[in-house]
Amino acid sequence: MKNVPPNELDVVFLPESVPPESLEGKTVVVVDVLRATTTIITALSNGCSQVLPQPSVDLARDTYQAFPNSAVIGGERGGKIVDGFHHGNSPLEYTSKNIDGKTLILTTTNGTVAMEHCRLAKRVLIGAMINVDAIAKAVLDDPKTTVVCSGTDRVITSEDVLFAGALVDRVEILCESNQLESIRLTDTAKIARDHWKAVQAGIDAGGSLADVFRIARGGIHLVKIGHDPDIVYASQLDICHDVPELNLEKWSIRLIE
Repeated sequence: MKNVPPNELDVVFLPESVPPESLEGKTVVVVDVLRATTTIITALSNGCSQVLPQPSVDLARDTYQAFPNSAVIGGERGGKIVDGFHHGNSPLEYTSKNIDGKTLILTTTNGTVAMEHCRLAKRVLIGAMINVDAIAKAVLDDPKTTVVCSGTDRVITSEDVLFAGALVDRVEILCESNQLESIRLTDTAKIARDHWKAVQAGIDAGGSLADVFRIARGGIHLVKIGHDPDIVYASQLDICHDVPELNLEKWSIRLIE
């Protein structure tokens, strides 16, 4: 066993729930399962050189001017592609053909805005269901980790809380299998874990995580506007083993080597 105090894992259901200064010195995992963080992970895994997240459409357009020949600009408002952008916020758009070797300038309604809330953190990682196991391994040794759920339009969303719960569950399993000190969980981390375990029981009985996402706030809207394939893709567990990290000085997301 480690002869040190147990590490702490916290979950924040909405960025606005905590002041930015409370994240200072901590590792933060930002999640927006439907769809920003899933899209960022996918783009980088398909060869994107870096992602520059922007909180607004205007800032995204201004940033794009510095990369006229080597970048693509993507993003959404209300779930739909912004007029004049190359792509929207669907992970399925960011194939190797479209993104390999290029910079992606991305702005979304929730995910890239949530990242702005985390500027005082020690480090910021990008998580989603598709890389939850890789994130669990990446934060295992960090003294204090906080999962920041992006939510949808400032409302808590089940899919982000489920990612947080799955991450808590994976970290606990890793601690046990590696004979490490049990991690200390906040109440919100326990709530997220219990939510995940309840859903996982349904999946083990033959249910579908995609079906759970479809009736979540973000999923209902995506189905309505014709993006059900994004839900199916984003509901897959551990299809990616990459961990993106946001460089807080350069404000650029790249894969950890």
